[in-house]
Amino acid sequence: MSKEVQVIGADIGRGYVKGFSEIDGHLISCLFKSVVGLGRNMDFQNYDDPIFLDMKIGDESYENIFCGILAEEEGFSPVRNSMDSKTTATVKKLLLALINKLAIKDNINIMLGVPNREFTKSNLANIIEEYKGKEVEIYNHITRKSKKVKINDISIFRESDAALLYQVTKGKLNNGKDNVMVNVGFRTTEISFYDCNLKYNDKKSKSLELGNKTVLEYVQNSHPKRTLEEIDSSPRYDNLKVQGYSSLSESIFQNVESLLVNMDEINLYAAGGMVKNLELNKQFIITDDPQLITAKGLYLVGTRKF
Repeated sequence: MSKEVQVIGADIGRGYVKGFSEIDGHLISCLFKSVVGLGRNMDFQNYDDPIFLDMKIGDESYENIFCGILAEEEGFSPVRNSMDSKTTATVKKLLLALINKLAIKDNINIMLGVPNREFTKSNLANIIEEYKGKEVEIYNHITRKSKKVKINDISIFRESDAALLYQVTKGKLNNGKDNVMVNVGFRTTEISFYDCNLKYNDKKSKSLELGNKTVLEYVQNSHPKRTLEEIDSSPRYDNLKVQGYSSLSESIFQNVESLLVNMDEINLYAAGGMVKNLELNKQFIITDDPQLITAKGLYLVGTRKF
């Protein structure tokens, strides 16, 4: 195996898996739905970049696994990632699928994003125990190619911290204001407060049970026989979704304004894949590449950490 170690930023959310890396001057990324299911041989021509893998990490094996939209629409017993934990079987399958997409070198270091409340020493210890030093073997049923990779090291970082760090580093913003990152996810919206020196303030930060799921459940109320996954993927319900996203936008801004004081002294950023669907107040600064910015920030942190 090559001794060169590749750094990968991994953002495994409840809605989508996002990954980013840079190797040999090339930028590589991946984006697919956080859904896994049992797969089978079929005609894959109607799917862009379908994921159908056998995977092994350490002593754990997973065979005939669909991931992403393929799992959602064609997989048996599809499961969406719905927990904060990054060591469940579902997250492992999604992480291995991400590794299959991004790992170019034989040895990798992973910077894994976690919500604010999961950024703890005990959680880090659990993740290190589950992943560090493990050998990964992946067989791609579609390309019929195999890959072997070693997870040389792994660490965690707050998702909102990573997004803000990337935005500030790339944008070179230094206007003396405090900074607030509003990261809209599938189930939750994280409001993370940082002072002008980018020091995190837990007291002024908050996690809201608001996100894309809020909108999908509103639509489901009118179409109870449809699953959230079906509603999310279908354009059939766009008129109801527009109403839901409008209400979600207002709710997010009301929560932000009630939490924060002196809005004119704050750089207010918005990130997350749902941002494109929202009607955000003009005070929000939409981050560059809002769906991938956290993964890009995690990669940036990883290059400094490892």
